[in-house]
Amino acid sequence: MDNIISVKNVTYKYDDGATSQEAALEDVSLDVKRGSFVTVIGHNGSGKSTLAKHLNGLFLPSEGFVVVDGIYTTDEEQIWEIRKVAGMVFQNPDNQMVATVVEEDVAFALENIGIPSEEIRKRVDNALETVGMTKFAKTSPSHLSGGQKQRVSIAGVLAMKPKVIIFDEVTAMLDPLGRKGIIDTALKLNKELGITIINITHYMEEAINSDEIFVMNDGKCVASGTPRELFKRVDFLKELGLTVPVATDIAHRLNSKGIEIPCNLLTMDELTEALCQLKQKI
Repeated sequence: MDNIISVKNVTYKYDDGATSQEAALEDVSLDVKRGSFVTVIGHNGSGKSTLAKHLNGLFLPSEGFVVVDGIYTTDEEQIWEIRKVAGMVFQNPDNQMVATVVEEDVAFALENIGIPSEEIRKRVDNALETVGMTKFAKTSPSHLSGGQKQRVSIAGVLAMKPKVIIFDEVTAMLDPLGRKGIIDTALKLNKELGITIINITHYMEEAINSDEIFVMNDGKCVASGTPRELFKRVDFLKELGLTVPVATDIAHRLNSKGIEIPCNLLTMDELTEALCQLKQKI
């Protein structure tokens, strides 16, 4: 697979008028493969959300460059093309909603770029069906739960037919059930529609099904790898103020007590299976 997004040596400093500014991002380089599911993790203030806003041109690097589907984000004439390629869903869905009816909200951006009415109808219906919100098409967003509002926000981006969707802390305001629903939707978009997903989060359980994880700390990308490669580095992640999936943490604690089971377990099902195998050997 080729890279749909490439970040090369990106440094970013907020322009707050100060003569000396601390970098929010410092020499960050990473590649996102086309059709992959990528997770970016890090504690609050690590730079992960600042990085997310570089991935569709909301922020532009102070140094280095970002390329989205072959287009440099610094190309001002192509900025709307970039945002068609890479859509973004934010933490608070209320900040993205502009209409009083769900289907009108999903259609809003399409109307603004002059998509024909018949095509808008088709795209809105398809997007709402994909995220499981068809029966709420005529509902006011004010009557929806937080998770349902996020689904509507995702539908609004999905209707634009992006190649990439960036989820910027979209589950931060949701309960565990709501978080699972959103991540299940993201996985569906990735696996069934081939949309590249970039999930920015501090919930480690959301990263289990990723193809690749990038770890941010103090504005730098300090590690990357598959979930099994990264989460077995329990002590390293805890030093950064991060957690690991519950099953991984239990396996790590058992190993520290001399109970030898695989240290790269990710789910409770895997942990149960490992413990059952251990019992059979005793």
